[in-house]
Amino acid sequence: MTMFPFTIKVTNQSVERLCRITSQNRQQNLDVDVQMLLHQCEIHQLHALSHSTRRHLRFEILNEAQEHAYQAFLLFLRSIAESEVFLPTDLLNRYPHRQYCLLMSPNRSRELFDVYNINGRHSQRLVTYIDYELIVEARPQLLDTEAYLVAPSKYTLFIRQVNEANTIDVYRSDFIDLAVSTPPPLDLHAQDVIDTIQHSFETEFDESPRWRQLLMFPISQETENSAKLSKCPKCDGQIQRIGEDSYFCLDCDWDNLQPLR
Repeated sequence: MTMFPFTIKVTNQSVERLCRITSQNRQQNLDVDVQMLLHQCEIHQLHALSHSTRRHLRFEILNEAQEHAYQAFLLFLRSIAESEVFLPTDLLNRYPHRQYCLLMSPNRSRELFDVYNINGRHSQRLVTYIDYELIVEARPQLLDTEAYLVAPSKYTLFIRQVNEANTIDVYRSDFIDLAVSTPPPLDLHAQDVIDTIQHSFETEFDESPRWRQLLMFPISQETENSAKLSKCPKCDGQIQRIGEDSYFCLDCDWDNLQPLR
């Protein structure tokens, strides 16, 4: 599954009750509404479909909902990200984290990959700049002028799926910041990012022939969480992950998803 700068959790509750640890190390109780329509799929005579067909549609629609969730996240970023220059080390050094998602348009991502002299066919790459690992993610919804820096999984999004008479509806929550020990999302200028890294390479090249020792390698399409379950516990078949810890089997009818309501 693609690594998101937010975590998706599947629920069957219209309100999720959470406890968040604040920056003052205090507990804060939250009631999170999961009642904002994210995606709707109209299906004629849904009730008449077989169980296996409904199950297949359910997983297909959940996968579609993830892309809709990312589009909603980009709109969210545009409204709350704080404008900064690249790379704001004075700000980032206040936090222990050294890995961040860098979201850019496909064109700008390819330009950045060219600077690192790496293959730009993948939509995700991990590059190292100074002491930071940057997960470069190409998103076609972004303009060539845009770039955003976000801590991985800073936000949590709850989604739930509901069967109606002739539709399957997917609802979402707001994006909830459960990682308050990370910096706020930063609004960068894409050209500034590329120029700064290019200048850094040129400077290092002049000073040392070892400038190519920066880390450059593709990101695995599986996150660490996926190691928790690698095969179906029922038939040992292939599984598909949806969200953070929800799975279904591609070979039998096993899944651990919340039941539809």
